Amino acid sequence: MAVAALLLWLCTAAVGGYLLATAARSGHSPGAEREPAEPVAVRAEPQPRVKDPFAPPSLRRAQAEPLPGLRTLAEFAHPALAIIGVGFWLGYVVSRDRVFAVIGLGVLLGTVCAGLSWFTANTRAARRAAAADGEPGTAGHGPAPLSVAPRLLILHGAAAALTLLLAVLIVVRA
Repeated sequence: MAVAALLLWLCTAAVGGYLLATAARSGHSPGAEREPAEPVAVRAEPQPRVKDPFAPPSLRRAQAEPLPGLRTLAEFAHPALAIIGVGFWLGYVVSRDRVFAVIGLGVLLGTVCAGLSWFTANTRAARRAAAADGEPGTAGHGPAPLSVAPRLLILHGAAAALTLLLAVLIVVRA
C-alpha cells in the first residue's frame, strides 16, 4: 500500500509539473507582469505609503497587497515541499521505518496547505484582474493570475486528496 501511495504521489507531482510548465509556457506564469492593451488614465487613488521613494511601480503594487509575497512563497513552497515529501516517503518505502512515514505525512500536509493557499491567492488575483478590466480608468497591471486547464487542476487536487488519505491510513496503521 505504501508503494501505491508513492506512485500516486508521483503521478500527482507529474500532473502538477505539467500544469506549472503549461502555465509558464503560455506566458501566464504567476510572476509575469501584465501590460495594458492601450494607455488608460488611472484614477488618482490614495496609494499606501511606501518607505522607499525610488521603488518601481511593480514593487509598490507588491507591497500594497494584503499579504505581500504570498503567491510567490506558495509558488515556491508547494513544489519544494512536494519533492521533499516524496523523498521522505521513498525513505519509508525502502526502509519501512515509521519515522520516515510520519515526517512524509507532515510534509504532505504542509504541501497541501501551500497548494490551497496558492490556489486561493491565484483565484483572488483573477477576480481582482477581472474587476480591474471591467472598471473604466483602471490599468491591468500586476502579476497575472495563473491560468490552467480546470480539468487538470481538479485531477491534481483529487489525486492529492487521495494521496493524503492513503498516507494517513498507512501512518495510522503502521
